[in-house]
Amino acid sequence: HSPGLPGRMSRYTHTCVLRLLLVCVAASSSGSVRVSAPRAVSPLEATSRERGISPLLGWLDRRLARWRRRNRPKRIILVRHGESIGNVNSSAYSSTPDSQISLTERGFEQGTACGREIRRLVGNGSVRFYYSPYLRVRQTLLAILQAFEGQPVEIASEPRLREQDFGNFQDPLSMSRLREDRMKFGRFFFRFPNGEAGTDVFDRVSDFISTLFAHFDSGERRRTADNCVLMTHGLLMRIFSMCYFHWTVSEFEQVWNPSNCEIWVLEKVPRTGRYRLAGRWRQPHGQHHGGHFLDVRYGKSRHAYVPSHMKQPSDARIIVPGPNCLNAEALRGLSDPMDIGTALGIPFSV
Repeated sequence: HSPGLPGRMSRYTHTCVLRLLLVCVAASSSGSVRVSAPRAVSPLEATSRERGISPLLGWLDRRLARWRRRNRPKRIILVRHGESIGNVNSSAYSSTPDSQISLTERGFEQGTACGREIRRLVGNGSVRFYYSPYLRVRQTLLAILQAFEGQPVEIASEPRLREQDFGNFQDPLSMSRLREDRMKFGRFFFRFPNGEAGTDVFDRVSDFISTLFAHFDSGERRRTADNCVLMTHGLLMRIFSMCYFHWTVSEFEQVWNPSNCEIWVLEKVPRTGRYRLAGRWRQPHGQHHGGHFLDVRYGKSRHAYVPSHMKQPSDARIIVPGPNCLNAEALRGLSDPMDIGTALGIPFSV
């Protein structure tokens, strides 16, 4: 689309119109819509016309899909809120609703510093912020926005990015026992009384991802920002990544919760429209330019190697069954692989 010629359609719009015309031609050939043709179209002629149109429709659909993928943001950035009163005093949850827990003074400072890091990462690119409606996240967003003074940004509240529901008012002693039970039962599957299990959070985050990518692929270029920032909570950052990269439950439970105002970055892979997990964005203290990525904290040591298949999305993992199949990196996410190997008589090396 040429800005100097506002009356001309963009190539994307032109292609959409052409596709619509071809669909109408195909429909008129089959008799599903009425046309003012002076003669009837024979079934043989209609079939021949449809066969000629179908390959062109397929080509147009593929072209439109490429344009939509190209239109997706350069980055999806996940950010945890700053330090909250609940992070330093868990008894606050017994008298204050989780959604109304505020930041500490240090949390506001973290948010301000985080804003500067995000601004240096995205430069002058356009940004859309989706944020959890919880107070601590909204306050963190306000602190971050100081770094974007004078630059238009888009913001949108998104309740599906809220924290896992742990119940209503939370008694510290009861919560301590429940967290012990959760470690025994499994963090992902344990359901808090009057609250959510990790599976419930997974469901709503999956739904949000579908909505998010539908927006990316809407074809309206003016509505898609260069950078999409999700202001949320630690668990939500991990479950978002679990949903998008298809982590197993075992892999998810080996990823450590991000610290306050930690930044995870998903970068778009050129010409694919898919995203890879670049890692945690870090900028050395006192440095005003540049930065680098570190792996997310993983494994018992927090510094274990993150397998490559956990950094890129795939619908399924390809394996070749055989005597040493459990040594395959793609199967390391299976629960208790050593026990499986022992039961089946299959050697397994750690």
